[in-house]
Formats: sequence, C-alpha cells, structure tokens
Amino acid sequence: MACTDQLILLDDHQFALQLQLQEIDTQRQSHSGKWAEGSPPDYELAFENFEAEVNKAIRLVQDIRLAHSVAEAVDSDAAIIAQLAVEEEGAANDREMALSFAQDPEYVSKHGRASAGDRQPGAESVDWNGILLAVNQSSEARSPPSTVAGPSGRGAYRRTEAALETVSQTPDMCSICKDPVPGNGAVRVECGDIYCRPCLKDFFLRAAKDESLFPPRCHRNIIDFSLIRSDMSIEEINTYKEAEMEYTSTNRVYCASPQCAKHIPVAQRTTDKASCEACGTETCMHCKAPYHEGICLADEGRQSIIKLGAELGWQACFACGEMVNRYVGCDHMTCRCGAQFCYRCGVKWKNCPCSDWDAGLLNQRARELVDREADRPLVPAVRRMRVEEMERELIATHECSHQNKFTRLNAGRPHDGFRCEICGARHRKFILCCKLCHLTACNDCRMHRL
Repeated sequence: MACTDQLILLDDHQFALQLQLQEIDTQRQSHSGKWAEGSPPDYELAFENFEAEVNKAIRLVQDIRLAHSVAEAVDSDAAIIAQLAVEEEGAANDREMALSFAQDPEYVSKHGRASAGDRQPGAESVDWNGILLAVNQSSEARSPPSTVAGPSGRGAYRRTEAALETVSQTPDMCSICKDPVPGNGAVRVECGDIYCRPCLKDFFLRAAKDESLFPPRCHRNIIDFSLIRSDMSIEEINTYKEAEMEYTSTNRVYCASPQCAKHIPVAQRTTDKASCEACGTETCMHCKAPYHEGICLADEGRQSIIKLGAELGWQACFACGEMVNRYVGCDHMTCRCGAQFCYRCGVKWKNCPCSDWDAGLLNQRARELVDREADRPLVPAVRRMRVEEMERELIATHECSHQNKFTRLNAGRPHDGFRCEICGARHRKFILCCKLCHLTACNDCRMHRL
C-alpha cells in the first residue's frame, strides 16, 4: 500500500513538472520576436535553461517511479516464487527417496523418513508402499537410476522466474501500423517510438521520394539510417543515397532532358556543363538548358517565370532559387529544401526588420479559424470580437513549435473530410489540431514533418 501511495505521489510530481513545461512554452510564445541567428536574448536563454532543468527533473521522477514499480513487483511475486521452489524441491526429494528405496528396501529403516519438521504445514503424507509398487512395476522400462537426473530447487526457481518474466512481457506496438511487434523485429528510435521493420523501411523509401520527409525523423529526432540499412536491397540503398545527395546539395543541377530530369551529382559536373549518367544528356551549368557552345545567355524560360512571379507576388528561395507562393499564414516561410526566409523581402529569416504578418492575411486566417471552431453560426458582433481575439493570439503564437500540444478532432467533420494543412491530404476519421496556433495536421505529418 505504501508503494502504491508513493507511485501516486510520483505521478503528481510528474504532472506538476509537465504543467511547468507548458507554462514555459506559453511565456516563450508571449515573448516571441526576431533576433540575429546565434544571438538570442537573455530571456530566451533563461527559458532554455529552465526547460532543460525541468526535463531533467521529469526524467529523474520517471526513473524513481520505474524503480518503485520493479520493487513492488518483486515484493508481490517473491512469496509465489519461493513456494513454487519449495514444492519442486520436495517433489525432487520424494522422487530421489523412491528411487533409492527401489534399489535398497531397507533404505527407509537406515535413513529414516522425512521428519515432520522438514515438511511444509499441510503437506500430505507419502504413500511409500504405493511408490515402491509403481517403481517395481516400471523398473524394466526405466533407465538406471544413476542416469536419471531429478529436478533441483535452484533449477525450478530459475524456470519459475523465467516463466513469470515471459508472462509479464507484453509485445511492443508499431507506431505506424499499430500491429504487435516481436522483440527481435522492433526498432526503437530516439524519441521512444517503436517501429516494425517493414514500416520503418517503407518510411525511408518514402523520404527518398518526398523531400518534405527528408531526413527521416520522428518527433523532430533524425532516425539513423543504420537502423534499417540491413533490411534494404542494394538498389534501395542506392536510391536512398542518391536522394540524400540531391536533398543536401546547395547547388542543385538537373538533367535538361524533360524525359529524364534526374539530379546530377557534383562529381559529374564541370565549370560549364553537367553530364547525366542516366541518359547521357549534357546540361549547361549556367542556364540549366541543354549544353551549347559559346557564351551562355540567360535562360528566357526561367526569366519569364521570375517575371510572372514578381507580378503575382511570389518569392524566390534564397538557397535553392525555387519560387514559393504564399496564400495563407505569416511571413515566416520554410522551403522544401529546408531554408527559412521572410516572404516579404526574401532575406534569411530573422535577418530583416519586416513584421511577422500581412494584415490582410492575418485577418483572413483569424476569420477562418473562428468559423471553423464555432459550434454554430455567430452573430456579427460576437464573431467580430472573436476574430480580434484570434488575431492577437496568432501574432503571439506564429512561431509555435507544435510540440506535444495537439488535440484530436473527430466531431464536426466536413463532408469532404478533415484537411491536413501540411500535406493537403483529406482524412475522414479525425485530424490533429495544435492547441496554440490551431494548425491542423494528420498524424503522419505530426510525427515526420513538423
């Protein structure tokens, strides 16, 4: 009972520490702003240090709770294990005496029977005549007693302990397919999630085709490729490594042939041209068109796209040059290549004096969220007030980290399903919603993209 009370107290401590983490994040969101990379303000450093201390305390409480749980299990099972060991040892002694009696009928008179003090209270008396009769009847079908090994008390204890351990073990469950996974088929990643090997392999192959999933990660922790490499074929390993070279390249060049369009690694490039090993096409390093002799002129097609983007308000990524169209949300943009920049001026994020929101898009997003979360149509005055409150909330949480703050929505589903605002996929059963910034995401994006 005392151990159970202690476990309840430890749960209360852990819950209190979790509340402190939420309070830290709330305070951090209220102090959000811009600063030069590598030079955070003092309050941000204080938040980071305090958060690290709280996480350290949570891990300590979890370790203590685990120790108490183990102690309670050992204490509750010790009596059962000891009783089983005693019964097994008694049976072994009885069998040894019966075998000895079969060889020497005077064994009992010479050595005496087991005394009452040697037996457990309530143990039944042994019918030695019955034992002797059974041994004599089966002596011809029996191996010599000297070669028969009777069970020992220590062996019985080990077998009982192993049996209890097997019963207490429960199979792990894959985080993707939710199927039980045997111990030798489970892969535990850094965040603690469990994957079966087929699902983890499929995830790595998906990441090789979808840059938004690269590098493969779970809850923002990168998954080591060595965990699943042995399960892949040579072709699959090469496919993943080629994608890794492409996605980590700072100056990407693709084959100019529309039928190929494969990434050309640095080893196959010179100053003026890049040679595609897949189809043999040579690509100009300057205009990215098919290679040509003489001075390279600017690619007219590329320039026309840039001109159109400027007219429509698009912005080019400073890292890879891809055009990005923002139709909703704040000015903080993250390109699929991983670069973060300000949509308004195109400069690397936190290196410009621009504000975080366009006023029109802020109001549009606030109205969308108020209407989505309302149980019924609101009267104009109430709706206007809630929109103003939502605008202030969005300004405070526009750089939300989305860590452990999602709630599951499965009521009020639109006729075409819930929409993930990360990948755009529709889901009919449920969607996850961030409690701070109201972003909706499917479980796949929450685990592997955010």
